[in-house]
Amino acid sequence: MSASGQSLRRFSALLISGALASKLLGFAREVMMAHVLGASLIADGFRSATTAVLIPLAFLQNESVPAIMIPMHREALQGENPSRSLGALTAVIALISALIMLAVLLLGEIWVNAIVGGFSVEGRELTLRFVRMMAFGMPASAVLNVLAAGEIALGRTRLTNLRASLLNVAVLAGIALLMLTGNAYFLACAFTIAFNVLALWGLYTMWREGVLSFSGLTVPIILAKAADFFRRLRVLLALPLAEQGNIWIERLTASRLTTGAVASLDYARSLTESALLLISQPLGMAVLSHHAPRDPRSQLDALLRPLLALTLPASAFLLMFSTDIVRLIYFRGAFGDEALLLTSHALKGIACGVWAATLGWILIRLLNGAGRNGAAALIIVCGYLVNIGFNLLAPLFAPGPAAGMQLLGIGEALRSIVLLLGVVLVLGERRKVLTLIGTALVPALLMMALGQLIQSSVAGLLPRLLVGGCTYLVCLAVAVALLMPTALGTALRQIRRLSNVKGQLS
Repeated sequence: MSASGQSLRRFSALLISGALASKLLGFAREVMMAHVLGASLIADGFRSATTAVLIPLAFLQNESVPAIMIPMHREALQGENPSRSLGALTAVIALISALIMLAVLLLGEIWVNAIVGGFSVEGRELTLRFVRMMAFGMPASAVLNVLAAGEIALGRTRLTNLRASLLNVAVLAGIALLMLTGNAYFLACAFTIAFNVLALWGLYTMWREGVLSFSGLTVPIILAKAADFFRRLRVLLALPLAEQGNIWIERLTASRLTTGAVASLDYARSLTESALLLISQPLGMAVLSHHAPRDPRSQLDALLRPLLALTLPASAFLLMFSTDIVRLIYFRGAFGDEALLLTSHALKGIACGVWAATLGWILIRLLNGAGRNGAAALIIVCGYLVNIGFNLLAPLFAPGPAAGMQLLGIGEALRSIVLLLGVVLVLGERRKVLTLIGTALVPALLMMALGQLIQSSVAGLLPRLLVGGCTYLVCLAVAVALLMPTALGTALRQIRRLSNVKGQLS
């Protein structure tokens, strides 16, 4: 294997290990929140406040990090003063995010009413109180993205790995203080403190190491860096608008279903985001940290086969065992029957597109790395528009709360499928990709058929999930045999070789 290939694998492993630690902490956070708050007004308010302070920063985060900030610093590393370049970009983003923070503080009531107009008066007041505290973490959140992008361009992962983990720890601390005092305001305080502490630590550490410098910065340098950032952002500008619109419509629709719908949707999403956190995001960032090949199709086959084998049967497993999974993980304390019903129905809908989301976001990074940001942005926007359109039409069917939650989940699944199909169309490998998807559908359908049989014949929650998990492993082996016969043959030869060695030793 080449040195660059080994480096890419090491870097991917570091990012995945950080994502795994974050996911474990996030899992603990969700379980604790479900136990303490369930699908209550406080849970809805806190999650809606998080949305309210992060939506306005979308164009400084999310796609701007891998598509703009990492390439900008990677290019600056070839210049004379990369540390000052990173300092200039940090100053630009800090100033812009501070202005956005002031706008949110001044227009908070209007903003909250626009996002969760379906809440009761008490719910909107609680959300507004959270927002006014959490807004003070907005500049730190945006600055952290710049610093993390600079580290990724250098092949480092500290801030990327620490960010989500520290936020999860802070929210856990906030929940603990809530339990001790009965004051939910500690949740918002913990959120804000976590972002500001990590941002200050990142600034100091990177400055001390010489990676970041504000020395010699002038207004013309800062303005030039701002102009460069917004010139690159122009191609992607539709992305934050579409994303914000999608989140807004989703939250507004959920807030009108019933109390607890917003929290239940997030409980379900926390289970399905594992694939994105553990696979798509780390692999995508690793691809961008290295110079991508001119023809991204050269990596397509190597990525698609193992990921399809892993994710399509997994999506089928989530779909068939959604209620059992939610019951096992969340059903205790304040998380009662209503929350179980809402969350499991949301999970059923989202599970249909987990495989497509995992693949789609990795392939989007291939387009970013090849400099095709315009095509990538168009694909993502189309996915969000489909999701928005579906969510706007869903209430016309006058669904009950449970059916409405499942429709919101299906809208997210449709967005993921549009994302994947869009990348496939741009890469021009339609026949190959559709053939591979069709092949992977065989073990996925097998998983669904066997899952239905297990649901009707196996009594008891844990035995049913255990049998279902073993069935998934069988379906995964079938998928590997169909999609990666060479890898399966190699594994079988290794097993035989080890068996022979053990036999000789005995």
